Amino acid sequence: MSKLQCSMYRLKYSTHALACLLLCLSILISAPVQATKVNSKFVQIPASSLSYSLRQIAIAYQVSYSSDPTLLINKESPTVSGSYTLSQALKLLLDNTTLSFKIKNNGFVIYKSPSQNTIKLIEEITVKGIRYSHARSRNLKHSTKAISEAISAQDITDIPNTNLAEALQYIPGVAITREAGEGRQVSIRGSYPDFSLVTLNDMPVLANNDSPMDSRVQKQRDRSFDFNILPAELFKQIQVFKSYSSDQIAGGISGTMALKTISPLDKKGFNFVITPEIGYNDYVGSGSKRYSTLLSNTWGNWGALASVAYTSRESLEQGANTFRWRNIAIDNADLSSLSKIQSENLAQGNYIIPRGNRYSVWQGTQQRFGTNLSLEYKNSTSHIDVDVLSGFLKGNRLESHLYPRGDQSTPVIKEQTAITSIKTNKDNELVYAHYVDARVATESRVQKINTSYHQGQFSLGKELNKQWDVHAILGIQQSKYEIPYSNKIYTQGVSDVTVDYTHDPFYADINYSQNLQDISMWDLYHGDLEYYQSDNKYLFAKIDLQHRFNDTFSMKFGGDWISFTNKMSNLQKNDIFFNEISNSPQKLIELPETLITPQNKHKNQRWLSINTNDALALYKIVPFNIKQNGASYIRKYEHIKENSQGVYTLLALERDKWEVDFGLRYQIDSITTSTQDLSTLSYDLWLPSLNSTLFIDEHWRFRFGASKNYSKPLLSSLSFADSDNNPDNIEYIFNPNLKPYISYNTDLSLEGDLSGHSSFDLSLYYKNLNDYIVTAQAPLPHPIKADNDKIAVWQSNAETAYQWGIELNLNYLIPNSYWGINLQSTYNEGKVTYYNSNDGLALFKKNLPFLSKITASSMIFYDSPNLNFKLGAIFRGRYLVRAGGLISDENETGFMPTTYWDASVNYNFTKKWKLKLSAFNLSNEQERQYSDSSLRAYNSTTSGRTFYLGLSYQY
Repeated sequence: MSKLQCSMYRLKYSTHALACLLLCLSILISAPVQATKVNSKFVQIPASSLSYSLRQIAIAYQVSYSSDPTLLINKESPTVSGSYTLSQALKLLLDNTTLSFKIKNNGFVIYKSPSQNTIKLIEEITVKGIRYSHARSRNLKHSTKAISEAISAQDITDIPNTNLAEALQYIPGVAITREAGEGRQVSIRGSYPDFSLVTLNDMPVLANNDSPMDSRVQKQRDRSFDFNILPAELFKQIQVFKSYSSDQIAGGISGTMALKTISPLDKKGFNFVITPEIGYNDYVGSGSKRYSTLLSNTWGNWGALASVAYTSRESLEQGANTFRWRNIAIDNADLSSLSKIQSENLAQGNYIIPRGNRYSVWQGTQQRFGTNLSLEYKNSTSHIDVDVLSGFLKGNRLESHLYPRGDQSTPVIKEQTAITSIKTNKDNELVYAHYVDARVATESRVQKINTSYHQGQFSLGKELNKQWDVHAILGIQQSKYEIPYSNKIYTQGVSDVTVDYTHDPFYADINYSQNLQDISMWDLYHGDLEYYQSDNKYLFAKIDLQHRFNDTFSMKFGGDWISFTNKMSNLQKNDIFFNEISNSPQKLIELPETLITPQNKHKNQRWLSINTNDALALYKIVPFNIKQNGASYIRKYEHIKENSQGVYTLLALERDKWEVDFGLRYQIDSITTSTQDLSTLSYDLWLPSLNSTLFIDEHWRFRFGASKNYSKPLLSSLSFADSDNNPDNIEYIFNPNLKPYISYNTDLSLEGDLSGHSSFDLSLYYKNLNDYIVTAQAPLPHPIKADNDKIAVWQSNAETAYQWGIELNLNYLIPNSYWGINLQSTYNEGKVTYYNSNDGLALFKKNLPFLSKITASSMIFYDSPNLNFKLGAIFRGRYLVRAGGLISDENETGFMPTTYWDASVNYNFTKKWKLKLSAFNLSNEQERQYSDSSLRAYNSTTSGRTFYLGLSYQY
């Protein structure tokens, strides 16, 4: 009998046994107790005007209300403090007045007593704003038994953001990475972005983009969802689950980010919203455009919706970077102007020298387009939803780099260059040098990028009877990231060069004696061509059944099936030397002027860039299709296929002061990779979970969670045997016994609702990470032996790690005012041993990848009925990205601390019209990437300040 068949038999009988156990438990629970009053909410409203108090009631219960404004003039209301249903709270407010109320589906109506037959509805008040949004998010958090955080549609659209990633960064424990000034990847509790599972309308999804920068890993292929692909305007809710429950899709050991698109029945009747915006970036100087529109209507139980969002923008990042630092022996240059000690140290390679000191400009144009089409039906017992979501991110990139590109990427031209002056620091690093007759070079790169995202799904919810509910989902999701061409051209010349790190260790002052825009000093040198494509596909099916035994006890069980496919193709044709094509050295001055463009965008230097594709075409090289340039290109192809099946059962018990969920999931995975022909991994897991809540009183609750979860091996781990730049004595092999990452999680949370809708949360968590995957030497004997007595290195579950943290969140609304503040801070601690990919030996024990010890955000806001204002700051501490890579100069690399400032103003000058102003990166923060554990400069960039002005109309 095969391993898979054995696993299925174990699954069958274990599930039957567990169901019998849960049924016995339900019989043992005899006397029913009073259920938690889920419709009651704690409210505290001081004695005030009746109109103000009604608005606070609407905020607390997340509803709108209608009234004749003249009925509320000069009416006062008493203090309301306690836990009430909506009806009870309204009765207290309207006591001793001549007014009555009627509760409807979307809210309540205030009218004059007793003539209910002549209700005069003059104005419908749709309560929104920061306080309303906070109340919605708070109630969503409270209604979920697993520990989570949430933001609602109002937050998503009104918090300053250009995409989904930036909408998430004010959530405690969430940090983002940025690209060209925009948020891109999201990290939960300082973990790998790959360890976060992303679901969209309850099904797992994946879409990748990448960075134009080699230092940030271009052509990055991973399990992390790139949030800059889809517009934020398509979504109504994002919930971040930090603790795990067995009824959730498994696979995210750091947490799950659940995205929800807008639904037609979220708001009854005909709705139309359009928001045009124009933007300005002080580096680009040209305008960007954002448009979003929503059209929906309902007909009884039916609803249909179409929403569209479009963004067009230009971006520019500029900065200074190196090829990392290295001990280099410079014995082929004139050192006669230096002291004897300096000359000897340079010649013997005793100084650590920065290589390839570059000034760089990354320019880009980008169009982001997203659509959501939804058809929904809902009655008292049934709910049907059909959603189709599409997104496109397209753009063109231009890069221009100016740098010394001589011997070993220093400015030295052998037997020609003289070094006349140097300075070193206490760490023996060469922080200043003046080179005479040195090499200077440029690199001009052009790229086209296309990302597409498509998702379609059908969901059905049905209440079969008073005891049974069923919910089912069928879905498909496809995404494709393509670089149709990525072409480079290099030029070179000669100039005196000064490289100076003494003023700023992360931003060199680099000066040249020549006029770098003098065309006569440059030669056309060589070029590179590249094509890249990565595709992802998900097929998904899930069914859940729930049985309610009584008011306090219910059982939920179900299963899911996931098929995931990832394909990657990469073609390269490098070192095309133009003098070999034309049989003569290529002087730039001899070529058409249309091939050359002044590069004036960098703040420190000006030089010349090449119109890369035109120059390639001049030499009969096809720039747009690498395959048309002969068969001498290098091809790399990878294909990964994964199948996952899981079944679970969940027992829920609710009493007056506490509630608890206990669940158990059984998971079977099979992974096939094309590395070394076809290799297959398979494993099965039991994943238990426990989530409980103790209601201390109507203001405070205590939550506890304990669970086991897993994350599949990184895609790079599954293709590890195909690593490039292999050392001569190393052979990389595939590990046929590789297992997933395992996490044992403990979560504690204290949540308090303070007076006036303020709140305070304190959370603690601990994760024990087993089977942590690292690069290690393969033990001998092993199934696959390295050839020619080489050292065999593979990916192995050779490490354990830990992680713990504390999260604080305070949302304080200043009494008797429209002002409030939001403060959140997280402290993370977690370490793992890193290994050297060149030999599989241990390097050091350091912080987990992407873990910032401290992240924090603060926001001050003003929220009146017609005006709201926000000013926020987001801090992220230093974090390590990777360590022990194939590059000998880089035992680790990461990013230094950053603080970003954003602001927004929204003014409702009529009931339907709103003026919006947003500002991003007000401090023009510098992203500083370091190389080596000594925190040496690697890549430092800024992207400029961005402003958006918009107008929103809502019918």
